[in-house]
Amino acid sequence: MEWDEVRETAARLYGRGYRRPQIARALMDHLYPADGVARTDEQKLQHCLTKLRRWEYSQTFRDLVYRYAVVDLDMETPAILVGLGKRAKRGRVDAARLALELTGRHSKETEQGAVNVTVNLANVARPE
Repeated sequence: MEWDEVRETAARLYGRGYRRPQIARALMDHLYPADGVARTDEQKLQHCLTKLRRWEYSQTFRDLVYRYAVVDLDMETPAILVGLGKRAKRGRVDAARLALELTGRHSKETEQGAVNVTVNLANVARPE
């Protein structure tokens, strides 16, 4: 794998919710340099964890992780909406309101509460 591909693969795994140790184990052969001193697997793993930790401090890498995480969340939208519909059917008013807002059947802007109206008749002549 090319260096950028390794970084991209790590970002994709982070975006899917994998933890640093899991990613380090999965990508150990690609993160540890091929010409590195022969070490034990535990030492190689520590080297890979350190490298991933350094990447986490990079804003560019975090942006890449965020991009992949948003894609995964977007792909979960149908399941989220099904869950929202189930909650709304069970009587959750907040879920019902959100579901109706998402479908365009309800709008917060048009919702109005009680309006106080004051009629001032001080200068109007009263009929006799």
